[in-house]
Amino acid sequence: MKYIVVVLCYFILSSCATISDQAYHKIDCLNREACSDVELDTYINPVTTMVIKNGLSAHKSDDASIEEGDKIEPTVFGSFYLEYNERGQKFEGDRQMAVIRRAIDTSDKPIYLVVYVHGWNNNADTTSVQKEFDTVTFPYLLARRSFQNPDMNIIGVYVGWRGAKYKYFPAKFLTPLDGARTADTIGSYGEVRGDLIALAKHVEKSTHSGYSLIIGHSFGGRLLSRAFMADLAHIESIDDWPLGSRSLLMCLNPAISAKAFDEVFNKAAENKVGLQRPIWLNVTSKDDFTTRRLYPLARFIGQNLSTEPANVNQTHKTIGHYEPYLSYELIIAEKDKLSGKSHCSPDNDSWFAVPSRESKYNSNNNSHRTQANKACSEALYLYGNKSITNEEQRSNITELIALYENPAKEASHIWNVRMDESLLEQGSAESVLRKGGHSADVRAVLGRMLDDMLFTPPEKPLE
Repeated sequence: MKYIVVVLCYFILSSCATISDQAYHKIDCLNREACSDVELDTYINPVTTMVIKNGLSAHKSDDASIEEGDKIEPTVFGSFYLEYNERGQKFEGDRQMAVIRRAIDTSDKPIYLVVYVHGWNNNADTTSVQKEFDTVTFPYLLARRSFQNPDMNIIGVYVGWRGAKYKYFPAKFLTPLDGARTADTIGSYGEVRGDLIALAKHVEKSTHSGYSLIIGHSFGGRLLSRAFMADLAHIESIDDWPLGSRSLLMCLNPAISAKAFDEVFNKAAENKVGLQRPIWLNVTSKDDFTTRRLYPLARFIGQNLSTEPANVNQTHKTIGHYEPYLSYELIIAEKDKLSGKSHCSPDNDSWFAVPSRESKYNSNNNSHRTQANKACSEALYLYGNKSITNEEQRSNITELIALYENPAKEASHIWNVRMDESLLEQGSAESVLRKGGHSADVRAVLGRMLDDMLFTPPEKPLE
């Protein structure tokens, strides 16, 4: 028995081995304070190893399984890193920022800046063989953006921090409070907010101008929320938004309590900014077991992830699962598998719809078809899907319909959207961390929606 106890103690203690708080992508220059343009250029190497298969799925060139009739198209994008220590200070001073600015300045096309902030149990280590690390999935997101926007130069920036503190189980998975506190510190007191604002402005003012999409997953969404929450709470017009009108900030399955957003949603109800598309978009999968179940249960093992006081129901629910703060439920309406007809229109195969939150349907009293028709008549449709027959153009392109065209629905600058795994989850996900809806994989359809939102001016154009 004592041997079992000894082995168990050894197992628990060994699990507490930590991962260093370090930079994985250093920039070496003769002068550590300022790199020359020639030195910076050596770190700007376009990635050309990703392809798109049949206009939809991204693959590494060497891994793409090609069958007869498949259409394989190349992609090209830039991939860079911006790394912060646990206090929120950049490891590399201004050097990593200098490389990114140089890539923007030397572009011969409009810029599409895609920033991704990873979450818990991740960092910027690209040498790890663990499949769940977000460094593995990030290039797929960039490849899809390249394919959908061939006239733009895609510049990806992976924001790294010590989201992974412990190497082994059980400490690796039973101490999420460390990750939550680090994300809070970096977002609230670190340099990341100022750096992202500087990059977004640099893109907008660059020679060919451009747009910035900033995404934070899980605790990365928490980090971004802490960084920009005060701005969201006090915005009265698009001029007050520090990231500018050519930006979209999206939190993806964020692990942060709804209570943290009280001031944001209260002020939004008072100010009525009235933009035709959001500047802050929160997206949560209703299938996300991690934020729906594990987040509130963490307090029972001494890992209370909610730093906000009072109101237990609200405090221990994440922002994406708190009904009073939900703005929309976004689904893909597809053909009825039984009848072969579309739910709402026989002419469309697929489109985005926002069902009315007030609509409640009793499945015992109404047929599936009757419920669907009722939902269609009451839904607010934001996106129409165009079927392109020209072989030179891509099929399934979503078209944004401005919100102000439907005066019955008042627009806001913040959207808290609930989706299902059809928009977030990869059907063949290998990682256990991506199962249960807690995915970092932005599928092609959701990616097109983000493009449409980002490229649409927030304010209604003048008549």
